[in-house]
Amino acid sequence: MSILASLTLSEVSKKSETGTPHLNLRRKMAAAINEQIAGATAEAAGQHFSKTVEKVVKNAETGTAEKRVVERSLRRWWWRAADGVHLELRFGNRAIKIGTSNSIIVGDPSNLVPTLETVRQAVVAGELDAALKAASDGRKRVKKVEKPAPTAKQSAPKLVK
Repeated sequence: MSILASLTLSEVSKKSETGTPHLNLRRKMAAAINEQIAGATAEAAGQHFSKTVEKVVKNAETGTAEKRVVERSLRRWWWRAADGVHLELRFGNRAIKIGTSNSIIVGDPSNLVPTLETVRQAVVAGELDAALKAASDGRKRVKKVEKPAPTAKQSAPKLVK
């Protein structure tokens, strides 16, 4: 016991620090914004940005599942309009409303990366928690309720005389 007594112990667990749903949503959104920042930086430099993803593919010849590394291009959240560059925040395939607006007017393309960094700071600070929760709840699938199997009384044909 003297060896363990030399350690500083704590009641905090990893699950309690990282397991809350709003922190998970913030972490996912911040990671997605980091990808957008990398894509915007690459586009400003005139380069193509793509991310590598591991994908499980079934081999047609052997029928076994194999992991392959596949490059995927970035789905940009920004586009050019008549009044400059616009930015739409997305969580999965859902657009996130920012207050009552659908998008952020960035203006000049050189302001895109600083705008994304500002949005990332807002996400980490928790300012978009309600919007992220609404987008996350909208993406959840509804489980189908299976009908119970018919009983012997229900499945027996009625005799007509």
